Amino acid sequence: MAISFEQAEVIAERAVRALADTSNDEFGIVGNETIDEGWLFFYNSKEFIETGNFLSSLAGNGPIFVDRSGAVKILPSATPWQETVKSL
Repeated sequence: MAISFEQAEVIAERAVRALADTSNDEFGIVGNETIDEGWLFFYNSKEFIETGNFLSSLAGNGPIFVDRSGAVKILPSATPWQETVKSL
């Protein structure tokens, strides 16, 4: 059964929160992209989101991909997401 965008967004927010907790930091979603396979959610530090200060920006954080069934995968940053999604 396919999930909705709203359900995918909740899943992605939970994944971002878990990543932030692991880093003892606060992250937030800054954008998303809908593709045939599901949704991509891009995130950064709350401080960067609020201030725009690049010194507070995350580095090496690939997007979170939620497929249409609700499965979540954190994509690598070293490969363009378009290539990575094709190999899933």
